[in-house]
Amino acid sequence: MSQLAQALTLLAALAALIALAALYLRRVRMPRPPVGRFVRSDIAVMTVTLVSMPPIYLHLPRALTACAFGAVFLGACSMALAPVVGGRRGAAATLVLGAFILTAHLAGWVPARIAAGDLLLALAVVGVSNLWAQTGMTAGQVAALAGLLAPYDLLATGLTSVTAQLVHHFAGMPLGPMLAVNDGTSPIGAGLGDCLMLALWPLVAAKAFGRAAGWCGAIIGLCVVSVVLTGAVAGWVHGGVPLLTGLGPCIVAQYAYWRTRRGPERRTVDWRGTAVEPSADPFREQDVAVALAIADQHSDAGWLAVTEGRVVGHAPSPGGARRAAREAGHTAVPVVVAVRPHGTATKANTPGGTGNGQAALARAVGGGAGTEQIA
Repeated sequence: MSQLAQALTLLAALAALIALAALYLRRVRMPRPPVGRFVRSDIAVMTVTLVSMPPIYLHLPRALTACAFGAVFLGACSMALAPVVGGRRGAAATLVLGAFILTAHLAGWVPARIAAGDLLLALAVVGVSNLWAQTGMTAGQVAALAGLLAPYDLLATGLTSVTAQLVHHFAGMPLGPMLAVNDGTSPIGAGLGDCLMLALWPLVAAKAFGRAAGWCGAIIGLCVVSVVLTGAVAGWVHGGVPLLTGLGPCIVAQYAYWRTRRGPERRTVDWRGTAVEPSADPFREQDVAVALAIADQHSDAGWLAVTEGRVVGHAPSPGGARRAAREAGHTAVPVVVAVRPHGTATKANTPGGTGNGQAALARAVGGGAGTEQIA
């Protein structure tokens, strides 16, 4: 395959990745993990982690690095598939894909290993980008992250040999952090961070400012990739190209433009009213009332996942209740309620605090159950 054909293949793969992430955002509602919303300190921690990890990878054995990335990719892939096909089927499909990658690596089926590895990485990126976008990561936070990573990518890829050493270290690895078209020490491909930022920005832009902003983000991102690949094919640049150095300022500029044109970002709760149409909205007052009434009559302590007026999961923790519901084949996001001893004060918690309306509803229903709404 010629260098031009490889470049076009990579561009098509990245376009398909962005389209798949956007389709997933539109069609699938991911359960929210029992954590708070993103804040500025989270972006700082993510930046420090991304900057500090590459030197650590270079000093780790290749086998250990492959196991670490494999565990992360398999977990993220399973998380992405669970809301679509169910928890058990998603985990089984992920394990089959991982086993095929290892088999292809041991058998020397290089094209099959590269294709399967790219599929695993793409599913992981779709899952992580949607998890961040759907659980409240704002466009401003993504723009800040992109702006912070842009100079680092220039330093690591353009001015030093850190990225080149990483590519050499990961060459031939069955579960490497690169969406690659070919194999070897100088592959044509896009790194994990590049893929994640290309997929994440259109999602948060569409959530924050509307569909036009999402389309604009996707097209500009692919244009930046096209310019970089054109330079590589024409021989204008040699070696690794710091893609985030060009993409980061473009994301920051887009955020500034849309923020000026459209005003403040839409909140996640406002966006959900038009962007996602779940089979049952767990935040309607009647659903909360039914869940509280069911929990009031339940004798076993723990947490209940309630969908359409019936218990679909029970576990000692809210996350376990949601997991039990998914494993039972219920893809709709449930209302999660705690079963507490009778006589305990009833309260209703929302992601942004305790709403007066929901608290009044809980008191009206009565009983010993608290409710945790998962956005």
